[in-house]
Amino acid sequence: MPSKPVLSEADRGAIRDRLRQLCETSWIAQGYKKTSVKALCDKAAISVGTFYTLYPSKEDLFSETIESIERRLTEKVLALNRSKQTKEGFAQAMKELFREYDSKPFLYNVNTPDFQSFVTKLSQETIQKIKFDNFDFFNQAVQAANLTLKMEPSQAFGILSALLSTVSAKETLSVTCDSFAVFDCMADILVDSIFA
Repeated sequence: MPSKPVLSEADRGAIRDRLRQLCETSWIAQGYKKTSVKALCDKAAISVGTFYTLYPSKEDLFSETIESIERRLTEKVLALNRSKQTKEGFAQAMKELFREYDSKPFLYNVNTPDFQSFVTKLSQETIQKIKFDNFDFFNQAVQAANLTLKMEPSQAFGILSALLSTVSAKETLSVTCDSFAVFDCMADILVDSIFA
């Protein structure tokens, strides 16, 4: 009986990259529950067996995918803050972050039943590993923007976190107004009051 071909490290890396891309696309479009390993494998042109040589479970792929998304999002916001080190630049980064959250609710709304279904299948260790350290991210963003806070960092962080959480009120706001215009106005006012 012939032996199975062994994947090189380069092949394994390329397949993992492709699976993360496919996972993100599917997660955005239909959520965690409706994304199947079989469908991802078909799109990646690999067998389900090959998938399980790379990932012990579907959740491992999703965890790796969310870590990759968080790194990319952090790099984008920090680059924006470094490129325009003003209060207006910081507010603009907040506006872009809000629009990112709004455009991909399956990825960023951790309170949905779909996201909770994913999280309940994870170990505590994995949850801690993928947990976005928002406070550390906030401190990095402030440093990148080279701005000075007028208040305690924890209070400023709380205010901006509350502002970003208004993404969940978009449907309610959209009945009477432009939710993006409301967010943009609040971002400008709050950023101006938080920083010197």
